[in-house]
Amino acid sequence: MSTDFWKPFTSDPTTGVSLLTLDGKLLYINEQATRLFFEEPTEPSLIIGKNLHDMGFPSEWIKERLDLFEQMNTTGRSILLRTVWNGKQQFSWMSPIPSDDDGDKTEILVITRRIPATEEARFLLDGEHELVNSNLIWLGELSVLTPRELEVLALLGQGMSIKEIAAHLFRSVKTIENHRESIGRKLKKTRGIDLACIAHVAGLSLEDSTRTRIEGGEEEEEE
Repeated sequence: MSTDFWKPFTSDPTTGVSLLTLDGKLLYINEQATRLFFEEPTEPSLIIGKNLHDMGFPSEWIKERLDLFEQMNTTGRSILLRTVWNGKQQFSWMSPIPSDDDGDKTEILVITRRIPATEEARFLLDGEHELVNSNLIWLGELSVLTPRELEVLALLGQGMSIKEIAAHLFRSVKTIENHRESIGRKLKKTRGIDLACIAHVAGLSLEDSTRTRIEGGEEEEEE
């Protein structure tokens, strides 16, 4: 594709853009996308031409993406993928496009943004487009939390009080207070506003507590 085509996307510092083949070969990626998907700084020119399997991504994550690529190749329809990656909510608009080299082949254009729990995120979640919630979750610093603590953090991020969370989860107020204190200790954040800020950026939902964790350590057992 021409350079002019990419300019509107690559000039936006909040938007990651990548182009891949159906089998996961990276044909293009901008600097913003490397910041979204890689924990360590990565120069785009060093990974263009590589396959996802060669970049250290979890095999489950790669399989989920390639399955979606094949689905788009079959249906011709775009998909909006929502995931929590490194503890932050991301939306990836994935669209099948004809290959420049061979019009009979399909490539996948992926445009990704981190969007916290805002009205914009709710609009995307409730829209009429085809939305897919990733079955996988990379929690980053939040990986130290148990599934129950993730639920409590998600509800704190939605502005619920301890009493409201207790009623919602059918637990005692004391139990929720204990979870809240445990979350604060683990994340080294004692103020409620700091925890609400973390939950806001993560865009956590209750369902996220049940997703398969990758790159984030083992889940803890809870009573």
